[in-house]
Amino acid sequence: MTAPKHTTEVLCADCGQLSSHGGRHLCFTCYARNDYYGTLDQYPPLRTWLSTAARVEDYAELRRQQYMSLRDAAARLGVSERTAWRYEAKLRAVSA
Repeated sequence: MTAPKHTTEVLCADCGQLSSHGGRHLCFTCYARNDYYGTLDQYPPLRTWLSTAARVEDYAELRRQQYMSLRDAAARLGVSERTAWRYEAKLRAVSA
């Protein structure tokens, strides 16, 4: 048995129901229907992510100015500790 997916609930931009997010601020049903009829272009993609460079910059600021530990900075940004170690490596490579 596979683990259940963790999905975000959204207020669907098409039908107005609170349901699991299917993409483009649509529920799964409305997303599938709009995809089938080729009308997804009416609903622009959500841009909720930050570029890696922006996250590395935010991480560096947390570490330098707020004196946060690696673990705390990772938690604040919502990334894993391993990703934070990768950010550390990028910052060291840039400063070298």
